[in-house]
Amino acid sequence: MKQTILILLTSTLLLSCGQGKSNRSNNLDTTVKQTVNTPTATTEVSTLTVQENNLQYSNDVSTLGIGLIIPPSQFDVFNDSLLTDKLTSKDMYSEDGSNSTISSLFYKPDYGIMHFVCVAQTAKAYKVVVNNSQLKYLPKVNSYEFKTWDQYILESFGIRRLTSETDEPTPKLPLRQDPNDNAKTLTIPNELEMFCPIEVKGDWVKVKYDCFYNEDNNPHEGMPCQTYIDKCKNPLTGWLKWRQDNKLLIDIFLMP
Repeated sequence: MKQTILILLTSTLLLSCGQGKSNRSNNLDTTVKQTVNTPTATTEVSTLTVQENNLQYSNDVSTLGIGLIIPPSQFDVFNDSLLTDKLTSKDMYSEDGSNSTISSLFYKPDYGIMHFVCVAQTAKAYKVVVNNSQLKYLPKVNSYEFKTWDQYILESFGIRRLTSETDEPTPKLPLRQDPNDNAKTLTIPNELEMFCPIEVKGDWVKVKYDCFYNEDNNPHEGMPCQTYIDKCKNPLTGWLKWRQDNKLLIDIFLMP
């Protein structure tokens, strides 16, 4: 029985490929066009507090930005791009509940996951979204990793269409022959689905259907799909729309 951790939101990030078979910044180098509500200078730490039981594995954000920042397990959050005004320090593996004062897009600190949407970067800092729409800063040093959405998707163990709580794929997200909304719709096998992402083009990702995924004794289980997908004979290949209106439309699997 494969195990899965679902992020149940309009967008979903998954830890496991298994399904139950059952303030302020000057001279920003890079920025995005989406509107983000900027917090005022009077924002206090107390207003950032998020109740632990309200946090999801995936949390709503006002923009998907230009990519994601993956901080180390111990990291600092700042109010300013010069990193002179520290808001807080975090230890993901702390059990005192203090991590709940900062919400990231993908939030599972006990697994070492607090992945923040990045909207811009300077020479010293990454400008990130916390608690849905507030803007804060993380140090731009080697231990804080920036990944574009293309990298994040292509380096995953696999993806699938966004699913409901009952593991039913979103019916309005068809697999298409070409990366546009008017392209021919392709028929997806009526079984638990898993796709291997092979190319990202704008809002679309080209995928190959994982022919091994539903085998009881999958010889490639636990391996990134890119290492074996070519062993599928003539796999179903098409395009899925992975984002729309600043929302993810796919589940992303980060671990086997």
